Amino acid sequence: MLSRLDITNVIPSTGMEPGGIIREARKKKGWSQKELGDRIGISQPAVKKIEDGATNQTKFLPKIAQLLGLDLAELDSSLNSQMVEEPPPPFQTTGRPDFKIYASAEGGPGEIVRSPEPVDFVPRPTHLIHVRDAYGLLITGSSMEPEYKAGEMAIVEPSMPVIPGEVYIFYAEKDGEARATIKQLRRATSDRWLVTQHNPPEGVAADFSLSKKEWTVAHRVTGKFARR
Repeated sequence: MLSRLDITNVIPSTGMEPGGIIREARKKKGWSQKELGDRIGISQPAVKKIEDGATNQTKFLPKIAQLLGLDLAELDSSLNSQMVEEPPPPFQTTGRPDFKIYASAEGGPGEIVRSPEPVDFVPRPTHLIHVRDAYGLLITGSSMEPEYKAGEMAIVEPSMPVIPGEVYIFYAEKDGEARATIKQLRRATSDRWLVTQHNPPEGVAADFSLSKKEWTVAHRVTGKFARR
């Protein structure tokens, strides 16, 4: 049973206004406003309004904080009174747990077999309250170490657009099973996914391609959680 999970990569306070904090963190990532918007699922003008301070409150703040490695309390002053020595869990603490967790098993070199049904339900991470199709996948194998290690849980958001430079779970159906592989997308062509694995087995190339005809679905990985 997964009872509590922690999110990492929080940066210290800067004393800047929320929009300035977001702008500086975005620039450190080397992302344009459009690139950040693509990752969040909003337009470039919407990102500009947030950074300029024209939009002070938005439901996308938790997602922005998660993508940029920011402390959400720096972006939303209403959370300041909740600050304690340790940050609160990034999960809802009320209501029925509805965040689906799928298990996986090794299914061949660099591949996994995802469980057909969720193996657990946990309270939904706060930055995914409005993302109803998001789910967690327990990682098996070592092809994406050290970024994604076996036993960690990848946070997956199927509705996010497919863009180069992000990590995806690619799915294919083989022998009636949902096969999957977690890889970083370099770019896509009309018929191929050009991908990279961070820790390839000896004698296996780090860069290769997957056929879109076989691997028909790409779900973006937007983060990970580890057991506390």
